[in-house]
Amino acid sequence: MDSSANTNKALTDKRFSDLKPPLSDVIIEALEQSGFEFCTPVQATTIPLLCSFKDVAVDAATGSGKTLAFLVPLVELLRRLSSPKPYQVLGVIISPTRELSTQIYNVAQPFVSTLPNVNSVLLVGGREVKADMKIIEEEGGNLLIGTPGRLSDIMERMDILDFRDLEILILDEADRLLEMGFQKQVNYIISRLPKQRRTGLFSATQTEGVEELAKAGLRNPVRVGVQAQSKSESSNELTNSKIPSGLHLEYLECETDKKSSQLVDLLIENADKKLIVYFMTCASVDYWGLVLSKIPALESITLIPIHGDMKQNARDKALASFTEVSSGVLLCTDVAARGL
Repeated sequence: MDSSANTNKALTDKRFSDLKPPLSDVIIEALEQSGFEFCTPVQATTIPLLCSFKDVAVDAATGSGKTLAFLVPLVELLRRLSSPKPYQVLGVIISPTRELSTQIYNVAQPFVSTLPNVNSVLLVGGREVKADMKIIEEEGGNLLIGTPGRLSDIMERMDILDFRDLEILILDEADRLLEMGFQKQVNYIISRLPKQRRTGLFSATQTEGVEELAKAGLRNPVRVGVQAQSKSESSNELTNSKIPSGLHLEYLECETDKKSSQLVDLLIENADKKLIVYFMTCASVDYWGLVLSKIPALESITLIPIHGDMKQNARDKALASFTEVSSGVLLCTDVAARGL
């Protein structure tokens, strides 16, 4: 890998190999194989804290590199433990949507695979809970990654799972967990876990509910606020923003009756790119998926709808299709608003 200085403005000059306490060689190798050499600000700040057995409450934008900020230290903490028994749960990661949980699970695999005898399990809705129970019974479950509903359901049903030696709990997109009505399930999960653990709470916004969750679930947490600094175009003053510095934002003002034609124009202008278009409701996604597919000027553009009312198999296929295509449009609700 090129050892020259980092030129990506979204990253710091801090390499993963320079972090203290130092990361394991196998983790550095896994990071490099995935194309990661330099840390984002949230990674440079959070990884050393969690690796030093600190609880953290992290306020950082979606797209700032939070997933690696908790996966890397989680794996490092588990590496320090003796080889677990099949049903000994050492880590739990909770996120608000099936798609985000699936993404976290997939990103985790190259790192979890470096741990001997540690099995990670994805637990999300949309499929029979008995199928998940069978997987755990047959293969074990040391790291549970999933949505609050399915995780709490599994914990209620499976007395075989042992949480007494749990090392770390991660609450990802905590504000969305509460906005989507998962507070009861999250509280139940926390109540089943030992108090002597590490906890990381990650949120794009700090609400009263998130603050209450932090008080209930974290012990003397270190507060991490990662904000990108940028210069305002109209002045030389530095302004704080929760927009990742590698992300370019634009907006277009138009009259209500012109929105449809403006959308079509934007899709045509960016036909060679991958776009995500957000709609307010599931019905709107279905409607516009049908309408846009009938417009001759868009017939060469791949349109992929995804929303919460679709069956899980269809949602998985839609996300996989969008990942694989070199250009196309994902039509979605806020089910895809975080982390994708």
